[in-house]
Amino acid sequence: MNQFFSKGLKTLLVGFFILAGMNGCKKDYNSSIPYVYVDINVNPTNIIELNIPGGSYYFANPGFGGIIVFRDLTDDSNPYLAYDATCTYDLSTTCRVAATDNSGQVKCPCCGSTFILFGGNGSPTKGPATEPLKQYHTYYTGGLITIRN
Repeated sequence: MNQFFSKGLKTLLVGFFILAGMNGCKKDYNSSIPYVYVDINVNPTNIIELNIPGGSYYFANPGFGGIIVFRDLTDDSNPYLAYDATCTYDLSTTCRVAATDNSGQVKCPCCGSTFILFGGNGSPTKGPATEPLKQYHTYYTGGLITIRN
């Protein structure tokens, strides 16, 4: 009986670690914003807004609805974050979230949702949106910001 219990416990533990490992291999958050290939480099020296902590700059062409690059205050080694400018509530091709000041928040002019950019989460702070903004990977090396998905 003790040997049966020991074997069952081992099987249970192996199954647990396999499931935990599969969950750990999960890619990024699956956003409702359609996938568009992104691979761009930006020189922040040329853009005043990206040299101010809390500042942001909108690039109209990359991503699904353009990309907002934000200068975060929480990570000195990689101080830039990049979000798709499409509101996660209103997937309109004409309605884009936009920064109104250097508060680290953006607002959707169509539905009124606001999102926080600080700390790398893009979470809504005021609805009706409940899903965070789609975020792109950023790397800051050699004086360039690389943005990819």
